[in-house]
Amino acid sequence: MDSAEILEQVKAGKEAPYGWVVLPLLRGKVIWGILGWISGIIMGLGLFAAVASTVIPYNYEHGILAAVLSTFFLGVLLFIGLGSAWSLFVDVRRLIHSDQHVIVITPEDFVKQEGDRVVHVPLVYVRYVTARGKRPPDRTPEREHIPSAKEHTLGFLFGRGLVPSGERWRRGRMRTPTSLAFLDTRTDTEVIVTNDAAFGDPFMIAALLKEYAGKAQNLV
Repeated sequence: MDSAEILEQVKAGKEAPYGWVVLPLLRGKVIWGILGWISGIIMGLGLFAAVASTVIPYNYEHGILAAVLSTFFLGVLLFIGLGSAWSLFVDVRRLIHSDQHVIVITPEDFVKQEGDRVVHVPLVYVRYVTARGKRPPDRTPEREHIPSAKEHTLGFLFGRGLVPSGERWRRGRMRTPTSLAFLDTRTDTEVIVTNDAAFGDPFMIAALLKEYAGKAQNLV
C-alpha cells in the first residue's frame, strides 16, 4: 500500500484498520507552543531594544572589548526574538492546516505528512529509532534520600547542586530539546519523526515504532 492510499484511509473519517496507529496533530500542544514563542519574541526583541538603546553608541566608542561584548549580547537577544518569530510562524501554519499533519504507523509502513511533504518508509528499513529529551516522570516509588548534616552544611556553603541530593534534584529539572528520529537503511539518511510533543510523547511513539519495526523485520 502506498502513502496516498494510507493517508486517504486515515482521512476518510472511518475507524482506522486494526493494528494501525494514527497520531494526529495535538492542537492544544501547538497552542501552548505558540504562547511560548510569543513570550520569546517579547523577551528577545524587547530586551534587544532596551539593551541597544543603552549601549549604542556609548559602548562602541570606548574600546573594542566593550564593542565585542555588546555585539555578542545583542546578537543573542536578536537571535532569540527572530528565532521565536520564525517558530511562531511555523506553528501557526501547522495549526491552520492541522488536517495536513499526521503520523501513521501500520504493520508494514511508517508514513508522516507535514503539509505537502509526505515521508513514507517501509518498516523493514527502519533502524536505530532514537528519542532524545526529557523522559516522562517516573511514577514508580523510590526510597527517599534524607540529606545528612554534612550534606546540609555543604549545600549551604557551596550550593545545593553540588551535594548528592541536590545533584538528583538538578538532573530532574534539566530540560533538553525533545526529538525522535530513525535511520532509513535504503539511503542511510536520518528521518526526523518529530522535534516536539505535537504528536504525543516522543518516547511513547519511539516505543511503538520499535515494536512495529521489530515485528515487520522478523517476518522478512
